[in-house]
Amino acid sequence: MNQAEKQNAFLCILGEGLWGLQSALIMPMTMLTLVLRHYGAGAHMLGAVTAIESGFLVLPQIIGLFWFHRITARKKPFVFWHLLTVIPAIAMYGIIILALDGRASAATIRWLMLASFAVCVGAIGVIYSVWMDWLAHLFHRGIRGSVMGLVWFAASALGTLAALVAGRVLHHHPGIDTYAWIFLAAAGIATISIVLFLWIKEPLPDLVTTPLTRRDLLRRFRVSLQVANFRSFLAGRILASAGFCIAPFVAVHFQSRAGGSLPDGTVVLCGAAATIAAALANIVFGRLGDRRGHRVGLVIGAVTQVVTLLLLLLGSGLIPCVLVYVGIGICGGVSIISHNNMLFETCPHDARLAHITVGNLVTAIPMLVAPLLAGALAHSHGLPVLFVTSMLISLVAAAWVMRRVREPRDQPLAG
Repeated sequence: MNQAEKQNAFLCILGEGLWGLQSALIMPMTMLTLVLRHYGAGAHMLGAVTAIESGFLVLPQIIGLFWFHRITARKKPFVFWHLLTVIPAIAMYGIIILALDGRASAATIRWLMLASFAVCVGAIGVIYSVWMDWLAHLFHRGIRGSVMGLVWFAASALGTLAALVAGRVLHHHPGIDTYAWIFLAAAGIATISIVLFLWIKEPLPDLVTTPLTRRDLLRRFRVSLQVANFRSFLAGRILASAGFCIAPFVAVHFQSRAGGSLPDGTVVLCGAAATIAAALANIVFGRLGDRRGHRVGLVIGAVTQVVTLLLLLLGSGLIPCVLVYVGIGICGGVSIISHNNMLFETCPHDARLAHITVGNLVTAIPMLVAPLLAGALAHSHGLPVLFVTSMLISLVAAAWVMRRVREPRDQPLAG
């Protein structure tokens, strides 16, 4: 690792660590879910949370491909985009509560909260693939998995601290205003986080992706999708994601009598187990992936997903709640480290950004629909039926990944 890579690694670890800190303060599967429940949200709206989190993160990536792709020095546009779109949307969570609680109807507040969430996730979605491509350019392939593991470990570790603090604060100050101030604190931390990236040393111009015309882009999309192993990888990720679009319903389950009637603060504290597990998973899967290939992380994640859903079906009370969030964290580590590195390493041509984008777009459409169907299923048949259905889909996903997805490192790569 040269001096520039060391500096970039330090800044990425610190910057993404702080971003993980603020993300955990506004975690959709606990914080946002509990706020929406406070204002009367039902299963359909909670299903929409996961649909937005999955679909809105991916579909706008095609916009970012054209808006940011032609820029050689990308860090300043990236930082300003966050300051003008993402961070104001985060702040709006708190502003809506402080300004409208007791002054507007519960329905108005919950829909405004959901709209702010959609804007926030959509704005991140615009930047997501170009941001990941940019990060990939900062480090050569021999160290990329390990560095990214450390980066996401920092994000998850500081996220754990945030979830623990938020849980304790809510335990001692359970009012809805407390949620608002936590959201505003998250916006402040996000500002500090993104500004740190201004000190990144960007790669030399010959390492920056060459701008593509629309025709070139479509041609590379087609080349990527002609690779059988890439198609198998995407199918496995779609199945796994569809089988695990139940995150908001975990909090609902453990708040219910069947799940142990845990209070809000306890559920948020248990949610910290997800960030702890994700932190460790990022380190393990990053290093393991560099040595053995990132397919192994996909396999471990698929099996963990099945076990987690089994615990969710059979468990009640504090310990099962913690264990379920541990499982969610491990699967989250797979989604970040193993999934993204498999995207990097399955690229069969010279335009990795196009490859990342088409891969994410293919997985986006099903993930817009699946959580909405999950919400409808929970509403009409109850959470147990939803969890059983999710486990059956996850079993198919695990079998698919183990039998059909191959390690891509024996193929010629572009990066």
